[in-house]
Amino acid sequence: MSMEQIKLIKDVEGQADKIRRDGQAEAKKLVNDAAESAAALIAKAQSEADLKSKEILDKANADAQAAYDAIIAQAEADCKAISAAAEQKLDKAVSVIVGKVVN
Repeated sequence: MSMEQIKLIKDVEGQADKIRRDGQAEAKKLVNDAAESAAALIAKAQSEADLKSKEILDKANADAQAAYDAIIAQAEADCKAISAAAEQKLDKAVSVIVGKVVN
C-alpha cells in the first residue's frame, strides 16, 4: 500500500469517527430535547389539572353554600310559621287555663 492510500484510509476513518461522534451528540441532544419537552408537557398538564380541580371545587362549594342557604331560609320560615301559630293559640290557651282555674 502506498502512503497516499494509507493517508486516504486514515482520512476516511477520521471522517467516519467524526460522523459517528456527531451522530451520538445529535442523538443525545434529541433525547435531552425530548425529555425537556415531556417535562414541560407534564408541568402544563399538571397546571391545567390543578386549575380545573380548583374550578370544580369552587363550583361545588358554591352549590353547597346555595343549598345550605336554602335550607336555612326554609328552616327560618318554618320557625316563623310555628311561632305565629303558637302565638295565635296562646290567647286561647290562656283563656282555657284561666277558665279552668277560676271555675
